[in-house]
Amino acid sequence: MEKKKFRLGDYEFDDYREYIEAEEDLKKIDLIMQEVDVNDVDVAARLYTRIRNNEIVFHSKVGINFFMYLSDIVANHSMVMMEEKKAEEDLKKKNSKRARGYRIAGILCVLAAIVCLAYFLYADYLEEQSAAEMKRLQDMQNMTGHYIEEEAFSEEPVDAPQMTPADDEPEEKKPAKTPDLLPEYKKIYAENKDLVGWLEIEGTNINYPVLQSDTEEESQFYLTHSFARKKDKNGSLFMDYRNDFLDRDTNIIIYGHNMKSGAMFGSLKQYLDKSYLEKHKKVQFDTIYEHGTYEVIGAFLSEVSYQDEYTFRYYNFLNAKDESEFEAFRVNVMQLDALKTGALDAKYGDQLLTLSTCSSYTDEGRMFILAKKIK
Repeated sequence: MEKKKFRLGDYEFDDYREYIEAEEDLKKIDLIMQEVDVNDVDVAARLYTRIRNNEIVFHSKVGINFFMYLSDIVANHSMVMMEEKKAEEDLKKKNSKRARGYRIAGILCVLAAIVCLAYFLYADYLEEQSAAEMKRLQDMQNMTGHYIEEEAFSEEPVDAPQMTPADDEPEEKKPAKTPDLLPEYKKIYAENKDLVGWLEIEGTNINYPVLQSDTEEESQFYLTHSFARKKDKNGSLFMDYRNDFLDRDTNIIIYGHNMKSGAMFGSLKQYLDKSYLEKHKKVQFDTIYEHGTYEVIGAFLSEVSYQDEYTFRYYNFLNAKDESEFEAFRVNVMQLDALKTGALDAKYGDQLLTLSTCSSYTDEGRMFILAKKIK
């Protein structure tokens, strides 16, 4: 005969005592659920703790299952809490790393700003030094009378006495005597023997010494160096290394940077305006041996040509061997006339001066003005 089973909902018991215990447990559970929301995590956690501490006692598997149910709620909540905590920690780490990155980036930005500021301050310092140096040279160049006075009161003879060769000795051919330096350039020349002259155009900021390197290898040196032979973004005005300014070439060429600040030949481009040219025709160019006054006769645009290009290169005209060669230059340079003024007022025998600088009107562009000596 099969043993009788006792059922309580979905639960089945082998004896009546278990059934009664389960019924008692179910009543406790119903009472608890009437009083509180067991699905609330905090409530579930408190009930879980009281059951574990035997403050609430269950005797059947109904009570055990209820305890397990509470355990799942607490466990799930703990897992969520752990995940949230981990996510929070990860976020903190990420934010910390990002903040550290921002701090590093900020520090780098500050350092970059400091470096830039230092660079600009240093550049300004160099610019001020360069300007001060140029002012000093200009003051020296303007003190002509002071030097003449020094010479006039000098106790030293100007020329050493010449020895007359003995009658029985053949007289040797003497080399041509180098003329005396102009007084205003003596002290300046003593500081840098590359000095060959001084260029000044009244009414402009062009008032600079002119230097010249001896060799082709050093011909561009003063493009990036000052009179004091120090690195300088303005460079200096310098004469073409091929020019002979003592045994005067037909055309002396002087180069200088087209600086945005207007320094060196930065103002030369204004000669592309006809009215400006008319107001600034007078050019004073002294060599270290003689004074010279010139008159501007034209403003021109050209460009540097490649070696294999057959084209007119104004910067290669230094001397005219004869009238036809001078006339060829005159005709060619008229084709470059930026102001379209017509015939060029120059003839064979004139001493010319070319002031050349860069121009942005085209790649490898050049702008130059041409002047002729009038006294």
